[in-house]
Amino acid sequence: MQSNHSIVIIGGGIQGLSIAFNLARLGVRDVRVLDAGYFQGGASGRNGTLIRGGFGSPEWTGFFAHSNRLWAELSATLGENVMFTPRGYLVIAQKAETLARLDGMRDLHREHGLQSDLLAVRRIKELEPAIDEHAVLGAIYLKGGGAAPHHAAMKGYLAASRRLGARIDYQRPVTAVERSGDRITTVIAGDERIACEKVVIAGGAYSPAIGKLVGAEIPGFPIRIEAMALEPVRPVIRSAIALPDRLCYMHQTARGEIVGGAEVPEKPQVTLNTDICALAATAAAYAEVFPALGALRILRHWAGMLHATADWGPLLGQHPDVGNLWVSAGWSYGFAGAPAAGDLLARAIVTGEVDSRMAPFAVDRFRRNQPVVEGAIVLAPVD
Repeated sequence: MQSNHSIVIIGGGIQGLSIAFNLARLGVRDVRVLDAGYFQGGASGRNGTLIRGGFGSPEWTGFFAHSNRLWAELSATLGENVMFTPRGYLVIAQKAETLARLDGMRDLHREHGLQSDLLAVRRIKELEPAIDEHAVLGAIYLKGGGAAPHHAAMKGYLAASRRLGARIDYQRPVTAVERSGDRITTVIAGDERIACEKVVIAGGAYSPAIGKLVGAEIPGFPIRIEAMALEPVRPVIRSAIALPDRLCYMHQTARGEIVGGAEVPEKPQVTLNTDICALAATAAAYAEVFPALGALRILRHWAGMLHATADWGPLLGQHPDVGNLWVSAGWSYGFAGAPAAGDLLARAIVTGEVDSRMAPFAVDRFRRNQPVVEGAIVLAPVD
């Protein structure tokens, strides 16, 4: 079976769907999205769903501030309710050096249009009455941050993309490609041959493997990230919370569940099995900062996979070795960054112009020895 599409996107998570939607908005209506798994089966359906615009570097803050603004408008943009709630995002310091680092981030955040305030313990206690004020020293409060349930955002992007003409197929793995020189001419998925002008890899943890399939090196490796949910309770936590000194994050859902996780050192691997180390670290962090959580039962504990790069930043842009290949990979904050990634990458694909907020995350930055140093992410070192 033969078909023709202008652009084939390999990967139907929130990155692939955001790119498809934004391409369609720019007039590329014959986009094809292929995903080997099921809808929401990857990291887009397993993440912590937290969204913030402020980080520690100008590169990350510039990009994610743009994404945060797009999240605030996303329901109207898609014509679907993504259930984003700008409840505020607290990045809480438990050590003096962390507090000093957060204090240094405030002006950077404001330069990028974010409402960012350094809070003393008294003000944190006013925002979060259940917190143990003896366990914290201060916090940065990002008023526009928040959370959005992944099922709503994914459904929204899927429905909006299809309305604009994109064809999106799940359980449809790419098995091979054909090339002519440095360009991909055909993508093969089972018995279907898809002639195309451009290809985008947005395969999450499997992006390096997809890169090998198409003959393009994509740096990085897959690792596991774990999360858990506590049983539903009355409102306890109002904001989205990050505890960088515990490498922990959490929020309370509309159903009353406390959802989040704590990161522990991982090794490169492909597995969705969970283990006790991450579970114990998460439980300890929860109970330390919010003592009322200590008596709650664990409802669910799960794992997801992500594609880690050497600096934990995404790989976003045109591949240096394959002329018509574009990449959105290497995501550790991919759910939060999806609106900006889809917007900026789609514009680059259509116009050939790379936005300054996207440029630092170029696919070849490690070859050029230009990693992006970011000190305000909640991720554990890799063993």
